[in-house]
Amino acid sequence: MGCESSSIFSSFSRKLTGVLLVLLLISLMALVIVWYSGSLVALDDEFKNRQNLTDQILKQSIIWIDRGISLYELQYIPSLEKAMEMYHDAYEETGGDINKLNLNALKKEVNEELNNDFDFYLIDARGEVRKSTFVEDIGLNFQIWPKFFECVTKIREDGMFIPDRIVRGYAKNNMFRKFAYMGTRDGRYLLEISLNIDRLLPIASNASYKELVNILPVTNKDIRTIELYNSQYEIVTKYSSGQLNETLTTGTLAKIIKTFNNHESSEDTDLEKSEIIRYTHLPISDTESPSASEMNLAARIVYSTQERDQQKLNVTLIFVGFLLITGIIAAGVAIAGSRYLSRPIDRIVEDIQHIADGNLDYKIRPTGSSEFNNIELAINSLVASLKETIGNLKIREEELLDELGKRWRAEEKYRRLFESANDAIFIIKDTQIENCNNAAIRLIGRNSSEIIGKELHDFSPALQPDGRDSVHALQDIIRRVAKGELSMIKWDFIKSDGKILNTEVQCSAVHSDDVIHFMFIFRDITELLEMKKRETAAISQIEENLVKFAMINDQIRNPLSSIAVLNELQGGQHEDKIFEQIRTIDELINEIDNSFIKTDKVRLFLVKHYGIRQRDPLESEEKS
Repeated sequence: MGCESSSIFSSFSRKLTGVLLVLLLISLMALVIVWYSGSLVALDDEFKNRQNLTDQILKQSIIWIDRGISLYELQYIPSLEKAMEMYHDAYEETGGDINKLNLNALKKEVNEELNNDFDFYLIDARGEVRKSTFVEDIGLNFQIWPKFFECVTKIREDGMFIPDRIVRGYAKNNMFRKFAYMGTRDGRYLLEISLNIDRLLPIASNASYKELVNILPVTNKDIRTIELYNSQYEIVTKYSSGQLNETLTTGTLAKIIKTFNNHESSEDTDLEKSEIIRYTHLPISDTESPSASEMNLAARIVYSTQERDQQKLNVTLIFVGFLLITGIIAAGVAIAGSRYLSRPIDRIVEDIQHIADGNLDYKIRPTGSSEFNNIELAINSLVASLKETIGNLKIREEELLDELGKRWRAEEKYRRLFESANDAIFIIKDTQIENCNNAAIRLIGRNSSEIIGKELHDFSPALQPDGRDSVHALQDIIRRVAKGELSMIKWDFIKSDGKILNTEVQCSAVHSDDVIHFMFIFRDITELLEMKKRETAAISQIEENLVKFAMINDQIRNPLSSIAVLNELQGGQHEDKIFEQIRTIDELINEIDNSFIKTDKVRLFLVKHYGIRQRDPLESEEKS
């Protein structure tokens, strides 16, 4: 018993330890996982925030630098306005005939007067450069740049002077120029001039871009490389923390072109090099100049993820260490807690084992713990109730055994009565025979295996005494018996030897658990019917004999009367003897009449009290 109790307690203790361990592990692991997930997210957010801050600084700085360039370019406006005025006057002098317009002579005149290098262009309404001092641009059509063509078309139609930004121009390997546009008074052509400049930006501006890309790595330690590209996809300035690859790859060029075309930023990740490459579009604030979009820049910044990944690895190692420590702490706390909590349970289990061994008088010992007091009281009450219940169950068991014995004896009695009954009994469910007694087996001359499972019409002639088909007659009988409309029928069987068997059937329905069983009790009345037929034939014969006797009496009395009359007329010595013989014959006939009357009374008595009817003469004739 002690061993079993220890085993039970040990099992409970292990389960309790497991439950406490799981709960503690779940709680502590949840806290550690929340911290770990939060730390990883914080590192990613911090890394992303540094990237976003770099983009903001870069974009804002580009705008400020561009504004400085715009201020620098203002010094060229007066020269451009004077040159445009001279160009416009020269066009007006030709009367709008561009064939008379000599741009080379005009260029020489303007360059000498303004002491600068200018080029002149004449663009028609279709956007095509018809004439120019810069031969490479002749035939260039601005319609290949729809937005730019739309802008210069509006300038041509308005006739206003519009200066542009310093750009390289659309011809390959062209120098930097500052353009200006103005429409002719007749609106037919667009006058364009360019001031040729050695460099795109002043030295101070170049220094600003260089200084910008050198300062950004100080604010963001993740930066490895910074490259600024202009709209011609050329590097304006660059920075690299290591050896910089001077070759512009096809992939990089495609990304730069996509950045300019879509005006949006994108990002690539190189897991092998632990790098994130970010392409950022850097628009300027000037949106009015025709070539303002040419002043936009694009930045390619390579960020190193090594430091962030190293921090994530450190956090992961700390997380694993926390998990190990958490598991050890949780296991220790669970074991200690389970031992403390299971100590009073151990005593209760030992006491319960005594009771389980059959000692129902054993009481649960107090554990001294208020938490288990109700359990102790409940178990003691349960044991007392169990003891009482067991006693009641024993009494009830004896009563049930006695009742079962009575039922068994009654069922055995009824079974014997069923089997030994002289009348044939069939038990039918639906229309199938479920059981039958020995008398039924003898009645139709077949064994039980041939009868059970079959239907009554399987052992019957095609037609029943009432002329109905046996199959439909059985179905109708079952239906009417179930409704209580029928209790007695006549039924014919065919025995195994082919002989027809006439029976009288007592029918009843037995309802049990929504199932209806039918009990048919058959009595062989074949001999009874035959005897009735013989009795009927005898009565008929008696009646025939009576009729014949009556006729014979009449036939005898009539000649006898004639003899008496003749004897009286003739007289003679024998007259008295003849009358004596006549009286003797008459007395005999009277005795026959009396016997006829008595016989007729017997016939009437049999017909009235025994149901023996006279045979129908037509029936007699048909049988004869």
